[in-house]
Amino acid sequence: MEESRETILLVCGTGGFTHAAPVLELGRVLSQRGHRIELATHRGQEKWVATEYYGFISRVHTMGDAMDPEDEAAYYLDMQKCDPRKSYLDYFRPKFTVDAFWPSDYAHLKDIVASSRPDMIVADFFVDAVRDIHYLTGIPVAMVWPQMPYGMVGARHIPGVPGFQIDALSGEHASVWTRLRAELRPLRAITAIVPYLRYVWGMRRAQGVNYLLPVTGKPDYLTLVNSFWGLETPKDLPPLLNAVGPILADEYPPLDDSLEAFFACHHRVVYVSFGTHIQLQPDHLDQFLAAFGELFREALIDGVIWAASEAQQNLFSPEHLVDLGTRSVPVRDLLENRDRSWFFTPFAPQRAILERPETIMFVTHGGGSSVNEAVFHGKRMLGLGFFFDQPLNCLRIQEAGVGLALDKADFTTGEVVDKCRRILLDKDGSFAQDVQRMKHIARASSRKKYYAADLIEEVMYDYKFSLHPPVRSREDGQADAVKRRRRPMHLQTADVRMSLWRARNWDLRAIGTFTVLSCVGLGCYAYIHLVKGGVGLRVGWGRALLLKMILPTPVVAYIR
Repeated sequence: MEESRETILLVCGTGGFTHAAPVLELGRVLSQRGHRIELATHRGQEKWVATEYYGFISRVHTMGDAMDPEDEAAYYLDMQKCDPRKSYLDYFRPKFTVDAFWPSDYAHLKDIVASSRPDMIVADFFVDAVRDIHYLTGIPVAMVWPQMPYGMVGARHIPGVPGFQIDALSGEHASVWTRLRAELRPLRAITAIVPYLRYVWGMRRAQGVNYLLPVTGKPDYLTLVNSFWGLETPKDLPPLLNAVGPILADEYPPLDDSLEAFFACHHRVVYVSFGTHIQLQPDHLDQFLAAFGELFREALIDGVIWAASEAQQNLFSPEHLVDLGTRSVPVRDLLENRDRSWFFTPFAPQRAILERPETIMFVTHGGGSSVNEAVFHGKRMLGLGFFFDQPLNCLRIQEAGVGLALDKADFTTGEVVDKCRRILLDKDGSFAQDVQRMKHIARASSRKKYYAADLIEEVMYDYKFSLHPPVRSREDGQADAVKRRRRPMHLQTADVRMSLWRARNWDLRAIGTFTVLSCVGLGCYAYIHLVKGGVGLRVGWGRALLLKMILPTPVVAYIR
């Protein structure tokens, strides 16, 4: 039987295009296999797929308004300032803003699914309403995460709750205090988690949703992680959870003429980008400018390309002078590209810049997409993470040997200079070697996006051909709207569907424990009543036979 053409719905909500890109790329692979691809996203974000590159999308659905630009800027600034090491209340507060989209996403997705009738949903993990659609309709879903999901599939060699590691990726070289602190961290977060859960439950009840999504140690849906072993700490995974990154497009925007001209004149370029949403504050900007000035004076670099939005450029001090050794230049001239060694741009074709051999270092916020691209193109990194997975990614690039990291709460100009110098001079050659090692791993692993498409098809067809025939009502002859499975998901481990007592073999352990204790008890009884109760150490033939049946032979011989 030939595989049929199925409808697959891609869903992207908050989080920006970097969250949508891997979902869209998986859609591209699936469209090449003949499937019909549709997209659901917030109003205004349809422009993401307006180009010919996304011509494979046959229909675009609107899920409601996107985040207001002013609210979005405030949200990311709030995230940027929070630090879970100091306050989990501050760390969880911005999450209320993102989760506030759940009612709108939920209502729109119900209508979209009713009209589109997709066979599979592939969504960014931010759109939690997709899990409700899965729960209500049974339609299989695949959630795309930038890193291993929070709170799922823990490992004994990785201290703490999965996804919340801060200062150690594993316990291999961590101190006892670091491991203990990681294990106790959830207790510190209780005061923040409880109000958050109350908010979520209240929001769901207001929409008439009176059930809670299942919380398990393993996902009950396909989970695809846009990362790879080498950055992620290896651990055992269930079949429904897979590392399939880096998920990267085969094509990307090229350099424009101005950047081509810049690279023609510069051969040791530092590329700086802190992503779309990070706004470096003036004191941090001054530190980086001073550090780059020192690198110019030491002839370690001869050019800087800085991707900075208009809002970011407004935070620079325009009259501040940057000492470049042979000259001092006001920041205003740098921002307006009046100095031949600096190039500021509100948008940069990042992958094209990273691909150039003249780019010798990438100063980054450690976003998942940026790290994936830098490793794929073989660039050394200096990471300064601010929120979510960024600090953890900066720790990962340091552990992988492809860069160094800064602490957003405590770094100096001297530290920036020292770490850039160590990366660029690379006296023992370890950075160059590890960059090549990780580049080849990333390029081999990037082919797993086709495996991710294989998994999506596996789950989709397993669901399609595991359904009971439609049950028709006796009154009107209409088919039952609830689709019921004849058999469970083929990739789901059986323990998820079993009671804890059975899944962990507690019943067998109880039987074994009872048996051992019974034998010990009988042995003690025999010793007390058949030996101590006898005359001296002589035992009659009847007692001896009973002892032989109960006690080991050496013990009987000793007693006799």
